Amino acid sequence: MKPTVRRLEQEFAGKVEFQSLDIDSPKNAEAKKKYGFRAQPQFVMVGGDGKVVTTRNGMQSYDNLKKDIETLLKG
Repeated sequence: MKPTVRRLEQEFAGKVEFQSLDIDSPKNAEAKKKYGFRAQPQFVMVGGDGKVVTTRNGMQSYDNLKKDIETLLKG
């Protein structure tokens, strides 16, 4: 998934903040609970208000993630 995510990071640079969490790290336990971690990888789109807009679990296509980001940006 890294090449797909890197491509999206470049495409949406300055518009969307991308974060990656190590779900095995105890310091991320709160985020894991907050976002209902279910599978690896998991993609969570969070709006400017902090509310989850979309969650996708497992391997995803570039097109699916791009569509989710575009939806997020439309608000």
